Amino acid sequence: MSTTDPTKPDTPSPMANNVVPLPAAAEEARPSEKVVSFVKRHPALTAAGALAAGVALSALLPRPRKAGRKAAGKVLRVAEAAGAATLMFGREAGEKAQSLGSDARDQVSELGGKAGKAGHEAAGKVEKYGLTALAAAAAFGRATAKRAGRLGENAADKAAEIGHNASDLKKRIVS
Repeated sequence: MSTTDPTKPDTPSPMANNVVPLPAAAEEARPSEKVVSFVKRHPALTAAGALAAGVALSALLPRPRKAGRKAAGKVLRVAEAAGAATLMFGREAGEKAQSLGSDARDQVSELGGKAGKAGHEAAGKVEKYGLTALAAAAAFGRATAKRAGRLGENAADKAAEIGHNASDLKKRIVS
């Protein structure tokens, strides 16, 4: 019930249902795209499959003597076309793989050069800061030694003065 009107039921806020929307389903590739992708990934397997299909097709066809030569010629031409298509896909896939590998090698080389340069610069900066800290520590040490020397001289002067005063006082007391 609502706190303002007891006759109306409470309505939950839109965020109070704790329902999480699901992501949209991934769109599945078309069958032709799957076939082209498979041929590009496995060109040798595709060529072997085409050859095996040609052999199986030739074994299943009847062999009349005169028609057999014509059918064998047709089957041979189909097998040659399948082999040529497979070879073309294989070459394209090889070229693309080589191009990707070359590009990746160039990018890794460039990143390695940048990392080396950054490391060299960082080492130079650390060395510079280290030398600066060393110089500051040396200056602090010299200043501290100088101040300690002055304090020691002042203490020695005061001790000598106290000694003279004590000697004078002793002479006055004794005399």
